[in-house]
Amino acid sequence: MEALQVSISQAYLDSFIEQQFETALEGVTWDINDFRKRCCFNKSAEWVRRNVILPFADEIDYDKGGWCINPHGGRGKKQMIFAKSASEWMEANKLRINWQAK
Repeated sequence: MEALQVSISQAYLDSFIEQQFETALEGVTWDINDFRKRCCFNKSAEWVRRNVILPFADEIDYDKGGWCINPHGGRGKKQMIFAKSASEWMEANKLRINWQAK
């Protein structure tokens, strides 16, 4: 029995992968630990708060159209992060983040 060979264009494959990625994160939320592991090279939660969340709090604040509920945190208050929007924002803004910060 001969093996079946199928030819798929690279453009179709790229489109399919992008579509799967986009739908995989729809409706998904993360806490700060999920976010730091998936988008911040596993930097510490405190590093992520100081270098990603707080410097951009006004633009990522959910109440202002962003992707993070409660970006300023505070005693007993956790951030809730919308995965799809956060991932897209991180890709578009990765050069604005000081990844070398201590």
